Amino acid sequence: MEKYDLIVIGAGPAGTPAAMASAQFGKKVLLIDKRGEPGGECLFEGCIPSKVLENAANRYAMLKEAQNFHVELKSSPQIHWEEVLRDKDEILSRRAKAALMAMEKLPTLTFMKGEAKFVDAHTIEVQGVQYGFDKALVATGGKVNLPPFKGSGVSKAWTNRDVFFEEEIPKEIVFVGAGAISCELAQMFNKLGTKCTVLERGERILKHVDKEAALVIQERMIQNGICIECNISVDSIDEGAGGFVVYYMQDDEKKILESEKVLLATGRIANINALGLENVDVTYDRHGVIVNEILQSSQTHIYACGDCINAPRFAHTASYEAGIVVHNMFAPHPHKVDYDKNSWVLFTDPQVSQVGIDEAEAKRRGMDVNTVAYDFSTDARAQIDKQALGFVKFVIDKSGGVIVGVTILSEDAASLAGEAALIVANKMRAMDVMGAIHPHPTLCESFGKLSQKIFMGMMMQRGAGHGK
Repeated sequence: MEKYDLIVIGAGPAGTPAAMASAQFGKKVLLIDKRGEPGGECLFEGCIPSKVLENAANRYAMLKEAQNFHVELKSSPQIHWEEVLRDKDEILSRRAKAALMAMEKLPTLTFMKGEAKFVDAHTIEVQGVQYGFDKALVATGGKVNLPPFKGSGVSKAWTNRDVFFEEEIPKEIVFVGAGAISCELAQMFNKLGTKCTVLERGERILKHVDKEAALVIQERMIQNGICIECNISVDSIDEGAGGFVVYYMQDDEKKILESEKVLLATGRIANINALGLENVDVTYDRHGVIVNEILQSSQTHIYACGDCINAPRFAHTASYEAGIVVHNMFAPHPHKVDYDKNSWVLFTDPQVSQVGIDEAEAKRRGMDVNTVAYDFSTDARAQIDKQALGFVKFVIDKSGGVIVGVTILSEDAASLAGEAALIVANKMRAMDVMGAIHPHPTLCESFGKLSQKIFMGMMMQRGAGHGK
């Protein structure tokens, strides 16, 4: 039986960098993935393909809106969806091949296609062959959480992965759930002319997003013709003559909705069922493998990270965790994960980014905070771009003035998130941010202007105090 210093299960944004970094340190590593190509859900069925499609839809919409900037187009814009899909496939293939080539340059790293299962605390089996290990990393990601709806149409409905292979733009889609996936895709298809309806059991869309930002996005979606039905409960989804029939309750009233397509976006769960974790006494629950603050499981030589643990589920967060895991496996003085500096971007229209903790989370923790915002309606760059809807909001810990969270609502929040991430990660105060000279006219100067606003407010408070 061949033995490895480290066996990694899953070649996504957690497993691949962890395996490569360990091999670069000279460790003998076996990386196993059932797909046989590195990249994971993010590359093949998640953030990368969705952004390729959204990018095309956004540029198509921009052409249709060119008249807002006094640009006359001689004919109506046309989009060739089959070519967009070819672009998507080419980008995915290119990225997977690049990762494979990088791994091939590491002589102590072996990449294998197959499904792995723990046999005992130091043995894994792949396709009937057993391999030994000193340490192991579970990085198997997540999978679609299909709700227990009744009806013949549930198994035929789309999930997020099916969207990226559809060769024709559908005329209508019902989205069940109003999280990130639904809202991004609903806006994308809406721009392409698809009739979109979003069904949400809660009182608003994007329940995990800053409420003020979420309600702005909800209003934008409604203005653009997307139907949003909140406070609903889906009972069943059947196949119909023209596609699907959705039966649901709203305000104690039974309702029926027919649609060509139905997309189920009701959350994701950890992909750990077939790993044989019970064979090695690794503790897990419905949220995934249970790990401590240094990402060890109940078996201290077996680690887990990425979407298979109960933590923020983002590709970049998984890669951050991978770095923590490799350090803790092979270096002294273990590092703890710090999700309070996590960041993410929701690619809706407008986009929203969150870095650190938001106001609601601060209140849940009992923190005494101030929230101060800069409104883009007064911003020169936003006015020039005719995109004045949005804001930058700081969440400030009163005890020391540290900016513990930044919320950004903007047409281009993704481009502003980097500076926000540095502010939070470095525990900066308004005075620190104000010391930077931001270029004009840009949206990023909003950080400086907001910091000046906070500084002047502090000076006025001190002046009032001295006057008493």
